Amino acid sequence: MRKEFYRLWFEFYKMSLHSSDPKIRKRLDSSLKIYYQWGDVKNSHFDDWWETHEGLFEEESVRVLSKNDSIEFDNHIVLQIPVNQSVSDLLKYMRPILNREHKLKNARKKNKSISTSKFSLIEGSEPKLSVLKDVLHVYRLYTQTPDPKENKGKVFREKVYSFYATNFKVRTSIPETIGLKSTTAAESQRVNRNIRRWIEWGKQIQLNVLNGEFPGKY
Repeated sequence: MRKEFYRLWFEFYKMSLHSSDPKIRKRLDSSLKIYYQWGDVKNSHFDDWWETHEGLFEEESVRVLSKNDSIEFDNHIVLQIPVNQSVSDLLKYMRPILNREHKLKNARKKNKSISTSKFSLIEGSEPKLSVLKDVLHVYRLYTQTPDPKENKGKVFREKVYSFYATNFKVRTSIPETIGLKSTTAAESQRVNRNIRRWIEWGKQIQLNVLNGEFPGKY
């Protein structure tokens, strides 16, 4: 399941690379230093890209360094440990150091957990995967509809319905949240509000992604 979250992260970023929105383009310039390790996202399909970039999302583990190894200080501490002492004595000395550093790191982190992967989900903020997928689909459709007469109200709602009706690999039915339950004006307004909410979520998630966060607060 986590791989599917990374797929959506990839798709939101890829959409930014194709965007002509001035606000997105401005943020995109500063995001390049965050995503330089992702390579050619703009011209890649996720499954092909994942084969060579999966390691960016894996949790790092404890390792023994040699004198030729590079040292990464971000999210790490480096200890010099004498191996001529007993394990119990070494653990006695190491435990308070690790506890202290962990508390300091946790205090500096805004998210609820500490991850040692280069790119990690913002824990505690992920919606259901299905919701995030629907937000991506509706928001992408919105960005591909530049005519303001066609990207709101009933006209855009029908465009969304047509998308779900012709993309069975995406979904086999219209999401309940944006499905009409009656023909009343109030029901139409409810659905239109939910569609607009998803569009606003998509905008904010895209901006979060350009700051290196996914999905982040929205």
